[in-house]
Amino acid sequence: MKNRISIGISSIVLIFLILCLAVFSLLSLSDANTALSFSERRAASVKLYYEADAAGQTFIRDFRRAFSESGDSMTAAQTAAQPLPEGCTVSVSSDDTVLCEIPLGNGQRLSMELSSDGTEILSYYVYNSEEYIIDTHMPVLGGE
Repeated sequence: MKNRISIGISSIVLIFLILCLAVFSLLSLSDANTALSFSERRAASVKLYYEADAAGQTFIRDFRRAFSESGDSMTAAQTAAQPLPEGCTVSVSSDDTVLCEIPLGNGQRLSMELSSDGTEILSYYVYNSEEYIIDTHMPVLGGE
């Protein structure tokens, strides 16, 4: 009788199953890592928005309070702009509306426009302050 090692069909199926499970576990790990990275970026973006929104609401409150004391929109805007974070702009337009812009990061800004006495919020929105340029150049072999 010959002594030989035989690998049965069940052993081959078991090895194939282990390899499949290892591949699927690596794919799941990669997907979870991508989801974690995305959720961390999203959380940071939402945090920046709500910080800017809180600063904007504080500006509106302070502007209304300062306007009721001084009666001048320019003086009230300057007073209300003092506690705003770095990079904020406040201006009074020719038609006597007050414009306040607060940077959000990533090229975005929160813009608010108030009436001259602050009783009405004319606009309140987020916009892209930097032009977003997509690189469409694709280096493809031209066959030359």
